[in-house]
Amino acid sequence: MILPEYGRKLDTQEWSVLIDALLDGQHIVLSTHENSDGDGLGSEVALARVLTALGKEVSIVNPTEVPPNYLFLKRLHPIALFNPKSEEAIGELSLCDVVVLLDANLRDRMGSLWPHVSFARELGHLKLLCVDHHLEPDDFTDVMVCESYASSTGELVYDLICALEERLGRELITPDVAEALYVAVMTDTGSFRFPKTTPYVYQLAGDLVGKGADASEIYDRIYNSLTAPALKLLGAALSAITILDDGLISWLFISQDMLKATGSKLFDTDLIVRYLLSVPTVRIAVLMVEMQDGRTKASFRSRGKIYVNHLAKKYGGGGHMNAAGCLFQFSSDKAQKVLLDDLRMFLKDHQEAV
Repeated sequence: MILPEYGRKLDTQEWSVLIDALLDGQHIVLSTHENSDGDGLGSEVALARVLTALGKEVSIVNPTEVPPNYLFLKRLHPIALFNPKSEEAIGELSLCDVVVLLDANLRDRMGSLWPHVSFARELGHLKLLCVDHHLEPDDFTDVMVCESYASSTGELVYDLICALEERLGRELITPDVAEALYVAVMTDTGSFRFPKTTPYVYQLAGDLVGKGADASEIYDRIYNSLTAPALKLLGAALSAITILDDGLISWLFISQDMLKATGSKLFDTDLIVRYLLSVPTVRIAVLMVEMQDGRTKASFRSRGKIYVNHLAKKYGGGGHMNAAGCLFQFSSDKAQKVLLDDLRMFLKDHQEAV
C-alpha cells in the first residue's frame, strides 16, 4: 500500500469512533455545504449507498440544489433540497439520530439546516458527525474527522469505507459506490492535477475504476454537459476578466444583471474560476459574484506559497491553501473595494512567495 504524501492514512482504529456512531444510528441524514460540488455530492452518495446496504434508513438532504452537471448522481441515491418552511422536512430532520456533514467543517456552511440540527442536538437525541479535508475547522460536532493531508473528502470516505469493510468482514464498494467516489476524488483534484494528488490517490482511483467506475463517462458527464445559459455566462465572463498590478492579479465580478441576461444560475459560475489562473504571471485570481440577497460571494485561487485560505479566513471563510472562498455580508460595491485593497496588501506581505 502506497501511503499518502505527508505519511498519513487513517487506520481502522482511528476511524472507530465515527464507525461506532454510524453503526449505532438507524435513521441517518447526510448533507454537504451550500453550493455543493462534486466532492461533497460524490462523498455523500457513496456513503449513502454503503449505509443503505448495511440496513440503515438514509436520506441525503442539502441546503442548496444540485448543479445540473451532477444530477446524474441522483439516480444512485435521491438527493433532497431542504425547505426550511416545510414542517415535513423539519420533522424528518428532527427525527433522525445521526447527521453526517461531508466536505465542510464550518457550521455556517450547513446553511438553513444548521438551526434545526443544532436544536435537535440540544434535545439530546442526535449526533452530528463530520468528515472533511479543509483547514481550520469549527468545534461544533460530536465526532469530527478533518484531515487536511487528504486530496478530497472522497479520499477520506474511501478510507472510511475500507475501514468499515475490515470491521464487518464484507465488501462494500459496489460499482455505484465506486462511481460516486470517483466523482468526488476526480473533481477535487482537478482531474488529478493538483498538488495533493499523491501516488496513493492514483492507486485509489485505479481501485475505483477496477470496481466499476467508468472514468471516461464520468468526466464527460461532468465537464461536457454544460447548459446553454452556462456557456453564455462563460462567454460574457471571459470578456470581462481584468488583469491588474502588472499581471499579478486576475479579477472578475459577476453581477445579478449578468446572470439574468444569460439565464444562468449561481452554480454556473463555478466553471469560470479555473480560467482566472490561466495567465502565467497571475499569482492570485478572484471571482466575485453578486448574490440575490445583496451579499457577495468571493472565490480565491493562487499559485505556490500564497495561501489564500488566510485571506478568506479574515472574512469568515476558509478552504485550501490555494483555493478558498468567503461570503461578504454587504454590497458588491463595498466588497470589491475592500477586497481589492486588502488583496494588494496581502500580496505585498507575500513578496517572497510572488
